[in-house]
Order: sequence, then C-alpha cells, then structure tokens
Amino acid sequence: MEKLDIPKSNKTDQSEEKQNKQEFINSILLQPLQIDDLLIQNRLALAPMAGTSDTVFRCFASQMGAGLVTTELISAKGICHDPELKKNYQYLEINPQAESCIAIQLFGHEPLAFQKALEIILEHPILSQCHFIDINMGCPVKKVVKQGAGSALMKNPELAEKIVQTVRQFSESYHKKVSVKFRSGWDQNQINAVEFAKMLEAAGAQLITVHARTREQMYQGKADWHIIKKVKDVVNIPVYGNGDLHDLESIKAMHQLTACDGFSIGRAAQGNPWIFSNILNSNNSIQMPAKEEWLALIFSHLEQEIAKEQSERSGIIKMRSQFSYYLKGRRNSAAIRNSIMQCTNKDQIKRLLESVDFT
Repeated sequence: MEKLDIPKSNKTDQSEEKQNKQEFINSILLQPLQIDDLLIQNRLALAPMAGTSDTVFRCFASQMGAGLVTTELISAKGICHDPELKKNYQYLEINPQAESCIAIQLFGHEPLAFQKALEIILEHPILSQCHFIDINMGCPVKKVVKQGAGSALMKNPELAEKIVQTVRQFSESYHKKVSVKFRSGWDQNQINAVEFAKMLEAAGAQLITVHARTREQMYQGKADWHIIKKVKDVVNIPVYGNGDLHDLESIKAMHQLTACDGFSIGRAAQGNPWIFSNILNSNNSIQMPAKEEWLALIFSHLEQEIAKEQSERSGIIKMRSQFSYYLKGRRNSAAIRNSIMQCTNKDQIKRLLESVDFT
C-alpha cells in the first residue's frame, strides 16, 4: 500500500518553531562574549540614543536583559572645557551597580581632546567603573558632522585611525576596552565600511558596531545587512550589527546572513525596554506588559528623572519625549500626549497615564 504523506499538524509546526527559537536563544543570544579579561553576559545591546539612553533608561534595559549598554554621545572637547563635569556629568552618569556592561561614548575630531577627556573620565571615582570607551564615528547629525566628527570621520580614515590609537593607548593603562560605532559609508557612492573596519582593528579597536546605513540615509530606508557580513568576514574582533532590529525574528535573520557576534537595538527599544526580555523569552517583541507593570515602570522613570534634575518641572520636561515613545501605538495616544505637554506636576501626568486604554 502506498504510504500517505500526512502533513504535520499546526500544533507540531508551532512546537518545532518554538524549539528552534529556544535553541537560537540558548546557543547564540545567551552566550557570553569574552574580550580579554572582560565578560559580556549576552549578545544583546542597547544602542546609544541622544535623549533616551541616560542612566535611568539603561538600568531598565539592563534589568530586562541587555548585556551591553552605551551612554548618549558626549563631546570629548566639551568635557575638556568642563573638567569638573558640572554640565556634562548628566550625560556621562553611570550606575555600575544596576547597569550591565557599560560603554561611555565620546565624539570629536581631535585626538588630544579625546586624551584629555579620558583623563577626566578615568580618574573619576564612578565614571572610571565603565567597561568600554566607545568612539562615535556614525552620528549623521549636521551639528556633529560639520565639526568633522561622527560619520564625517569615515571620509577621513587617517584621522579616525589616530583617534583610535590615542584612545586605545590611554585606555589600556586603565584596563578599559575600546569600541567604535560607524556606518556603511558616507553615501551610496562611498561605501567604505570594510576598509574602515580593517583599519579600526589594526589601530586597536576591540569591538565594532556597524550601523548598516550610510550617513546620507540618516535613519531612513532599509539597512543593508550585507555590509555587516562583509565586515565580519575581514576582521577578527567582535562585530555587532545595528539597523532594523526589532524582534527575535529580525535578529535571527541578521545572524543567519552575517554571523555577527552581537545585536545592537536602538529605536525599537524607545518606550519599550521590555524588548530585551521579550526577545530572550522568545516572545513577540511588540508584546507589551500588563498595564500595572507598564505604569509602574513609567512612574519609576519619571520619579528618577525628577530626582536627577532636582526639580519636578525639569524632570517632567526631560521626560516629554519618553512619554511619546511609551504611548506609541496606544489608543488616543496623541490626545493624551498633548495633554501631558500641558502638565505642571507629576500627579497630573499619573492620572493621565492611568486613563490609557489597554483593551
């Protein structure tokens, strides 16, 4: 009798899919990454984001499972002009007890400014507890680029090399690792990430993150992960991929194509620090927590920002953009967000957030 080809049930397919996801999480995402004497606990990272990745948000991301977190970008030259860190400490601030592996990200175009900034940072009793000094060579914002910093350094590899050499030489005596974040290139006609990565490794970078977009693209269009693969193929240091990562499936797809060592999540984490725990628990990363947990975290975020600013008004102002991220996708979010912008105290904000419809 001819054997019948009986299709598997949906239940069996789902079970196999769940098992495959768990195997990927266990064998890739949860594997520690060793760089000399430093151990990063897993392969997920929170990308640096101006206005978002301060110490409060980084603590949330760490709690949810991010193995590597990075500060907002800070001007090396600005630190040189502020040796007592009266203006810049709020951007540099770290919480070594509550954050996972921490990178302090600097930008600039003068090797000497980096050295002087590092002298200030690495002699500080708290800031010296960071694990990485991360050099920003990817920021596309005009005010950074016009200084010859950020992604403009991809057009000046000789200067970029000197900066990395300076940072590595100085940081090494403090046992800090050096990482660099950069882009695919300046524009579609100047894709030089592969050559740039090789230079960075030779200059002393110990980890690199590739945002697979050009400066011209800014944050628009689709990230070209093939660039990450090409970089991974030519260097021997760990490579983190960045760009269009928003859930477990996108991370699996990037790994399958590039074999990169880590995954840096940026905009998808804004208003959603739960993305890391969802990924590590093989949940859909857009799945949000119950309302009680959602409210508790936002209220905690608000209270901590107020405490940092030592002013209720200043803390509320700082949180405005974060409220927009937390409310994204919620019913009547625009109206609630507009009402929050008029609030003058935290109790008003709490009442508005409590009215959010979770159905």
